[in-house]
Amino acid sequence: MYPDQPQHSEEKLADISLRQFNSSLAISVACFTLGLISIALSIFVIGLLFGLIGFILAICCIHSKKLLGRPLVLWGLWLSLIGFILGLFFGYFFIVRTYLYARRVSRQMGDKQFAKWINRPSPDFTVRTIDGNEISLSGLRGKRVILDFWATWCPPCKKEIPHFVKIRSEINPDELVIIGISSEPGEILKEFVADNAINYPVASESNLPAPYDNIRSIPTTFFIDRNGVIQKVLQGYQDSDILRKNAMLPDYTEPNTLASPLSLDANMNTTGEPNFKRQ
Repeated sequence: MYPDQPQHSEEKLADISLRQFNSSLAISVACFTLGLISIALSIFVIGLLFGLIGFILAICCIHSKKLLGRPLVLWGLWLSLIGFILGLFFGYFFIVRTYLYARRVSRQMGDKQFAKWINRPSPDFTVRTIDGNEISLSGLRGKRVILDFWATWCPPCKKEIPHFVKIRSEINPDELVIIGISSEPGEILKEFVADNAINYPVASESNLPAPYDNIRSIPTTFFIDRNGVIQKVLQGYQDSDILRKNAMLPDYTEPNTLASPLSLDANMNTTGEPNFKRQ
């Protein structure tokens, strides 16, 4: 019975060695395979995940003295790194392209949604600011007006606010008035205005006449000239140059720009369009 023990021990050691060999080889092949997959799928961004897994696995195994197939692991390490970098590149490209496309679609939707209001007198309304002051749109005749529909929880809205603050500080308030309008409670707006040093009036209001009662996305910005005519409507985030450019568009100067919306029909031409001309 005892003479058989060395033979069993040798078989057990051989079995363990074989399992270690298979395991080590499998890890090496896995690293190499993950590297190849990460490069192949990098254009679909998911290669980022395979590249990260392959890179971490290779780093963890490369220092093992019992590792077999070290060249495969090294290849897997570099391939995973390349796949990860390519995934980052294609991911960034995809995100930027998606953002630009969404922005273009948003502008087109805004153009269609408010197209019938462009070059037409804005209906009058009155809002009470969070400071307790009342502002009537009709009382701002002679001044250009920007109406910014926004919310404190909206990232692109918050990104635009510094642009409005800068424009407000650089242009005389007798020439341009900026009003921020949100449907959120006044207390929330007061805290946000104080924290962000907003230097223009902000109002909490949700009961407004058309077209201001149909805001489907924010930020939405209306640009009104000194005669009370809606000149431009922009949806989505806009940079400072675009906001400034639209804020200072030339006025419409025909006498009918001073008419109220109720008398607008009398100022329409045979095609049903307002008889407006730029100065």
